Amino acid sequence: MTGSRPLWIAALLLVGAAGAFWGAGSVPLALLSLASVAAAVALSGLGRRILGALLVVVGVAAAFNGHWLAIAGGVLVVGSGVLQVALGARMPKIGVGGQKTRAQDPETDMWRALERGDDPTDDKAPGGPSSNE
Repeated sequence: MTGSRPLWIAALLLVGAAGAFWGAGSVPLALLSLASVAAAVALSGLGRRILGALLVVVGVAAAFNGHWLAIAGGVLVVGSGVLQVALGARMPKIGVGGQKTRAQDPETDMWRALERGDDPTDDKAPGGPSSNE
C-alpha cells in the first residue's frame, strides 16, 4: 500500500460517515466527520493517531444512537479511526507528498538573483562569476 492510499481511504470513510449521519438527522456528528477529514489531512504522526483514537470513541458512541444510518456512520468513523491509529505515521502530511529535491540549475539561480535585485554577473554578488584579475 502506498503512503497516501490509507489517507484517502480514511478521508472517504469519514465523508461516507458524514452522509450517513446527515441522513440519520445527526447534523453535529456529520459536521464533526467533515471536520475530521480536514484534520486527518493536516495532521501527521502522533496528532493523527490521537485523532484516530478520538474518532474510535466518537464512532462507538454514535453507533448506539439506534438509527441504522447512525450505526453505519459510527462503523465508518470507527474504521477511519482504526486506520489512522494503525497507519497514521506512514500517511503523508499535507503538502509533503510528491516533493522532490530540485537539482541546481545555474540559469534558474541567475534569474532568481535578478528577481531579488542582485546582479548575477557582478563579482561581489553571491553565485556570480569570479575573476582572477
